[in-house]
Amino acid sequence: MLGGDREDRKPTSYGATDDVTLNLLVPGVTVRRYTEAASGGALDVIAPCCGRIARLQGDWIHDAHLVLCLACAVTYDVRILDENDGGFAADFVVRDELPALVRRRASTGWLARQHPADLR
Repeated sequence: MLGGDREDRKPTSYGATDDVTLNLLVPGVTVRRYTEAASGGALDVIAPCCGRIARLQGDWIHDAHLVLCLACAVTYDVRILDENDGGFAADFVVRDELPALVRRRASTGWLARQHPADLR
């Protein structure tokens, strides 16, 4: 079979201390990261792409979370794992989505004048 067996193309997993560059974060890749307790019962997790922190609210131990890094335009499904040593880890699974991010305000042109706030 051309390209090898399907088993040769399993998604890759990286550990909590592995250095993962943005070009390695393709759909299906899993990256484990450490977490830290935050105020109000929240949990802080470090995004694998750039090191920014996402704060998970609510029942973070039982829920899956959708995390989007606005700086890198990468989306993740995040699950929290109890490490049974008093701490938690986060498994980030890269999603197969390419979000279009709103980054700048239109200032000129026809389209900019179509925003309801600009209609007078």
